[in-house]
Amino acid sequence: MSTSRRIVFAAASHWFSRGVTIVLGLLLMPILLGHLPKEEVGIWLLLGQSWAVLGVLDLGFGVTLTRRIALAKGKSGGNPDTPLTPESLEEIADLVAAGRRISRWMAVGVFLISWSLGFIYLRNLDLHSTSHAAVWIAWTILCASQGLTVWATIWTCLLQGLGYVGWDALLVTAINGLVLLGQIMAVLLGGGVVSLASIATVGVMAQRLIIRGFAARRTPELFALKGRWNPAVVQGMPGLALRAWLSSLGTVLVFNTDGFFIASAEGAENIPAFRAAFLVVLNVHMLATVLSQSSFVFISQLWQAGQHEEVRAIVQRNLRLGLGFMICGGTAIFFAGESLFNVWLGPSNYVGPVTVAVFVLLFILEQQAFIISTGCRATDYEPFAAWMMVGGLLKLLLAFPMMQWLGLLGLALATLIAQLTTAHWFVTQHGLARLGYPWSRYIKSVLLPSVMIFCTAVGLCWMVARMTSAASDIVRLILVSVPAGVVLLISFWFLAVNQNVRHRILSRLMFSNV
Repeated sequence: MSTSRRIVFAAASHWFSRGVTIVLGLLLMPILLGHLPKEEVGIWLLLGQSWAVLGVLDLGFGVTLTRRIALAKGKSGGNPDTPLTPESLEEIADLVAAGRRISRWMAVGVFLISWSLGFIYLRNLDLHSTSHAAVWIAWTILCASQGLTVWATIWTCLLQGLGYVGWDALLVTAINGLVLLGQIMAVLLGGGVVSLASIATVGVMAQRLIIRGFAARRTPELFALKGRWNPAVVQGMPGLALRAWLSSLGTVLVFNTDGFFIASAEGAENIPAFRAAFLVVLNVHMLATVLSQSSFVFISQLWQAGQHEEVRAIVQRNLRLGLGFMICGGTAIFFAGESLFNVWLGPSNYVGPVTVAVFVLLFILEQQAFIISTGCRATDYEPFAAWMMVGGLLKLLLAFPMMQWLGLLGLALATLIAQLTTAHWFVTQHGLARLGYPWSRYIKSVLLPSVMIFCTAVGLCWMVARMTSAASDIVRLILVSVPAGVVLLISFWFLAVNQNVRHRILSRLMFSNV
C-alpha cells in the first residue's frame, strides 16, 4: 500500500474513531445534565479535564519514541511497504526494550504525581451536593487509569512508528464506544462520578491487552527478537522528549485549565455551558487534525529517506484540508448559534455568540499551528517548547483579570491573546523555515484559498441564518450546516485531491453510468 493510501486509510480510521467518540460524548452530556446534579456534572467535567492534563506526565516519551521508531523504519527506505532491514529490525527491537523499561517506571511516577497534585487542588473545592469522598475515590481511580495508559503507550508507539497508523484508532474506537455506552448506562441506573471513573479505567486495561496482541500479530519478527538496553538508540531522546513535553505542557496550560478558573471564581455549576461551547469547536478542530496526525510517521520516514519535497507536498495538502475543515465547521457552529445548543443540551446552555466566535478564531489559528508543528516535529526537530510554555504561563496570568473584567468571555479572550502573541506566530515562521516551505508558496497555495473558503462559507451561512430566523431550532441547525458542508466538499475536491485522482474518480463515475 502506497504512502498516500496509508495516510487516507489512517485518516478515515481516525475520522471514524473521532466521529463515534464525539457522537457518544455528545449523547453523554445531556444524559449527565438530566440525571445528575449540575454541580456533580461540573465535577466530572473538571476531573475529566484534569485527567487530560495528566497526559503531559509522560514527559514527551510517547511522541519521541514513535518518531524514533519511524526514523529507524525510514532507514530501510521511504516506501512503507519496504521490508525492514536487519539493521532496522535490531534498532527497533532495542527501542521497544528501552521503551518497556522506561514506561513501567513512568507509570508509577504518573500515579503518584497526579494523585498528589489532585490532593493539593481538590481539597479546597467548596461542594454542596457532591461528597468529597466520592470525588477523592473517582480521582484515585482516574490516576490509576492514567498510569496504566502510560504503561501501555509502548505498543501504540510501535504500531504507529512502523506505519500501521489507523489500526490503533479502530481498536481504541471499539473499546471507547463500549466505555461510553457503559458510562451512559451507569448514569441512567443512578451511578455517579465513581462509576464513570471505574468504567473508564476498565477500558484502559482492555485497550492495553488488545493493542499489544494486535502488534504481536502484525510484527511477529520483532517479538521474536529480544531487544536489549542500548544507550546508542536512545541517545538524544531525553532532550527531545523534554522539549516535546514542555510543548505539550504549554498547550495543556492554555486549553485545559479553564475549568479550574471557573470553579474557583464562579462555581463548578458554571462550567458546563462554557465547556460545551469549547468542546463543540474543539471537536471540529480534532476532526480537522486527523490527516496531519495520520501523516506524522510517514513524514518521518520520508524525511529520513531524503524525500523532502514529498514531505512539503503532504504538509501543504494537510494545511489546505485542515484549514478548510475548521473554517467551514466553525462557520456552521457560529451561525447555528443558540439553536445548536438548544437541540443538544436544551435551553439555558448557550454561552453567547461572541465567546463562540472567539473559540472559532482561536481554533482556526490553532489548526494552522498544529499542522505545521506536527510536520516539523516529525523531522526530529523540537524548537517550540519555550514559546509554547510562555503561552501557557501568559494564559494563567491573564485568566483571572480578564474574567473579572469580561466574565467567561474574558477567559476565552485570555486564551486567544496568549496564543496569538506566542505560539501561533512562532510556529508558523520557524516551522515553514525548517520544512523549506517559502512564504510566497504558502500565501499562494494555502492562505489565499483559505480566505476564499472563509468568505464563501460566511456569506452563504449568513444568508441561510437570516432566512431561517423564525424556523425551529432543529430545522435552522440543519439548514445552516448544509452550505458549510457544500463549501467544504467543493474545497476538498479542488484543493486536497490532485488532478490525476479527480480524473480517475470522474472516469469511474462516468463508466458506472454507462
